[in-house]
Amino acid sequence: MIKNKVIIRLFEKAGDIGPQPNLIKIIKTKFNAMDFNEFKTLFMEAMFSVFVSVTPMHCSVVNNMIKFAAHSLSVLTQFNSKDGCSGMYLLTDFFRKCLQRIQSKSKIIRWRFCLFLNHLLNSMSSETVLSVELCDVAITILLGRLKDINAEVRVQAVHALHRLQLPDNPKCKIVKKFMFHMTSDPCVEVRASIVKEIAMFKIVVEEILKYTLNDVNESVRKEAHNRFLDYPFDQLSPKQRQEIVVYGLKDPSTNINSFIKKQLLVKWLENCNNDFETLLKHMDLENVSVCEQIVNILFESIYDSQVLELTNKFLNSESRLIDFNQLTVEKIFLWKCIGKYLTFEKKIQLANTEGQASDDYIEVLLPDLVKFSDYIREYFFNYNAIEDKEFILLQLLDFVSIFVMDDVGAASLNKLCYNLILYSETSMKIIQPITMLLNLTIKSGPDILNYSKNILNEIQTQTVNVLPLIDKVGTKMFLENQIKVKTMQIKDILETESDSEELRMLIIELNKMKKELDIINNMLTDDDKILVEEAVNILLKGFELVFQVQQLIKVSNERSLVTDIIQNIVIDYLECSLVTIRMDALHCIAPYLLVNNLDTAKVHIFTLFREISRPMTNKHLLLQILFELLLTYGLKSFDISDDIDADHDYDDDFTVENILPLLADSVDYEVNDRSFKSVIVEGFCNLIVFKKVESINVISKFLIIWFKRLTHETFNVYHILMKCFTTYMFNIHSSSSTIAKCYVPIFKQIEEHKLIEKLGIDLDEMNTTLINLCQGIIFKDEKMANNAHGELAGYILDYLLDEDQPYTTILVNTLHKLQIDFECENELLKKTLIPKLKRVIKHMKSDKNRIKYLKKIKQKFDSILQKESHIRKRNDSEVNPKETHVEQPKPTLFNCTDEPSSSAIHGDLFSQEHLEHTSLGSDNDEESGDQCRNLSAMKRMSEVYKRSFNTKHDQSSSESE
Repeated sequence: MIKNKVIIRLFEKAGDIGPQPNLIKIIKTKFNAMDFNEFKTLFMEAMFSVFVSVTPMHCSVVNNMIKFAAHSLSVLTQFNSKDGCSGMYLLTDFFRKCLQRIQSKSKIIRWRFCLFLNHLLNSMSSETVLSVELCDVAITILLGRLKDINAEVRVQAVHALHRLQLPDNPKCKIVKKFMFHMTSDPCVEVRASIVKEIAMFKIVVEEILKYTLNDVNESVRKEAHNRFLDYPFDQLSPKQRQEIVVYGLKDPSTNINSFIKKQLLVKWLENCNNDFETLLKHMDLENVSVCEQIVNILFESIYDSQVLELTNKFLNSESRLIDFNQLTVEKIFLWKCIGKYLTFEKKIQLANTEGQASDDYIEVLLPDLVKFSDYIREYFFNYNAIEDKEFILLQLLDFVSIFVMDDVGAASLNKLCYNLILYSETSMKIIQPITMLLNLTIKSGPDILNYSKNILNEIQTQTVNVLPLIDKVGTKMFLENQIKVKTMQIKDILETESDSEELRMLIIELNKMKKELDIINNMLTDDDKILVEEAVNILLKGFELVFQVQQLIKVSNERSLVTDIIQNIVIDYLECSLVTIRMDALHCIAPYLLVNNLDTAKVHIFTLFREISRPMTNKHLLLQILFELLLTYGLKSFDISDDIDADHDYDDDFTVENILPLLADSVDYEVNDRSFKSVIVEGFCNLIVFKKVESINVISKFLIIWFKRLTHETFNVYHILMKCFTTYMFNIHSSSSTIAKCYVPIFKQIEEHKLIEKLGIDLDEMNTTLINLCQGIIFKDEKMANNAHGELAGYILDYLLDEDQPYTTILVNTLHKLQIDFECENELLKKTLIPKLKRVIKHMKSDKNRIKYLKKIKQKFDSILQKESHIRKRNDSEVNPKETHVEQPKPTLFNCTDEPSSSAIHGDLFSQEHLEHTSLGSDNDEESGDQCRNLSAMKRMSEVYKRSFNTKHDQSSSESE
């Protein structure tokens, strides 16, 4: 008894002062002096009584006792009792009891067991070796609690489990479970704890980059960025380094922004021995804008004079240029960044500090413009660089933009740009920086256009003799494509039949194409192919130049010169057989068509129709231009009907009459971001939002696509639809009524195409969202809202009469949830609802499988039916005030008709006597009126979008475990 009190007093003392070393020493002495079974009984009774004590979860006294028990148990494993039994048996017995009691219904007890295991594992010395069996038991216990319904228990399980991870095994099951909860657990503390403690294998790093850096919670994102501070810099790929910086700098949290700028980037630079060139090599310059941002941030952490001194490592002291044999992508990039960072004002301040306020010092980074232009020319045209030649050229051209432009230097640069565009070995990448330079070196818009026209004329001169060869190459590519298509068609037919008229015709066409292809191949030599490749490259650069020049403000009002270039030069190439030429020519004239050029747009919209249906064309580009034209000028300008839902049979060829219906039909439910159909979705969304069209079929289809399971392949499509419906519901007053009209078509499409499983649609979530969308209260001004629930009720009642629809339960529950004000609703609407309601009641009474739904319908529409019955009786009495009242036979369940009767009363319609023997409840009688008022539709628009990259397909089932 005395010994028992000693153990208890040690626990009590530890509760007050914590697991002090002297207390641990005393209990170790008691263990050495007692028999094992005696000590085990006393210690376990004291410890488990602490676990089950009725105190708050975070009671400091109880938690100190738990920590004391854990430290004591870890120490005792290294010693023996009086009868020679090892303390390890004590630990084994604890795990056995823990397995029995960890499933307690009390969350506090489960939490305390996890807290104990956390302290136990943390207090064990590095010399302590647990057996495989004990480790497996501990892992089993804690992994079970990692799925606990209580978040605090899961957090404690994470803290304990992280000590059991296998640091050399990326397939560790703890790490695997951690990764799931790190991205899918609904509790912020759980996700943050895992990010802080998970072993950083490569697969974990990829998961953090893919999901956790996009987490909706700031603390989780901050922990994720913190992990990269100590993560080996060399083990990250250049792309991963750039992703970390991009996520951090774009993060809405100023704390995370500051962490990236003041800690992470500084640490990375230190890992590179404070050498900017080495850092840039590790960043790989894959994303120029990000790397420039990184360099500028690091420049802010040092003095301007130190930034200037960086140039001394690679600039020639006499020419102030980099020698060609030392010119690397890192050096030229760093030189450009320094030149941009040290603005004119900063250089003046530097000069004043050094006491050398002279032009030479101020322009120390920027040599003479003519000299620099000659430097670029000499490097690109004469110096035999092995690799990265074009990248360095782009950096040099970008660098020129910060020079002060003088007339002589500008003329030198214009000549250089002229030569670069016409040079066959440069690509289209140079056109954008050259256009920016032309905006600086040429003062007026007409001069820029005349300069561009001269280049195009020279391009025509160089390529005019090659155009026949280009047409042959285009025909060759077309035939090769069609041969593949025909071969696949023949193969598909042969799988089902060996002989048919269609098969014979396909074989004849295939043989004819092969002969044509052979003739062209025999005509084209290798030299011809080289000539075509060079000519096409130059032509594409010319088209890109015209496109870029049209974006300049100086050129925006010079329509006559632009027309001259487009009509006399570019349009001729729209008939070229080479698809690439046609597509770039269309891309080139798109800005011209969209700026007050309706007559030309009317002509070229038929070019778009033709190209969309042709093989090998860039449908993304063509559809973007088409929808921009429709949005800019409206459908009536092109005589296109906005009646997309008209039930007509259309030809497959795109025409003015069928273009929109065919495009709408082409969008399938599996549309993803890579498909050209995503452009159609975005185009129709814009037309709907700007009230150019209003199609029930299109809106219904897009709502279904919006409701389907979100994936990384459909993220952009989801984002487009989210923006569309948010804008649509907030800005168009008729939107509620339109959504009400879409309700039944949505259910019909889902049933017709069996979309529930295929798209992963949550039917209850979808239904609740539709109810909220057509409720009308999400408008900023509720007085302007059009409550379409009464209209929706009519559509649902019509659908309930359909024998084949399988959604009676959902529809009846929806009727019960609708917010209909029968006192204020339009009289015509009430007159429409009552006959429909009576037909539905009669239909359900005649169907034993549906009669159970009448209870909810009665609850919802009792007031309107009673009122209607009362009005009819009053009208009858007013018409025949002196007529002797003759009691009419009371209508029953079996003689109720569709026509309203003056003698019909509400109670008879529902025939309570008959219903007493029938199940009255629906399959789901649970009321959820609050859901309608909570606007879960808008929650779906915002919250689901924010955590889109954190969503996995099967997370809901795992969270409920």
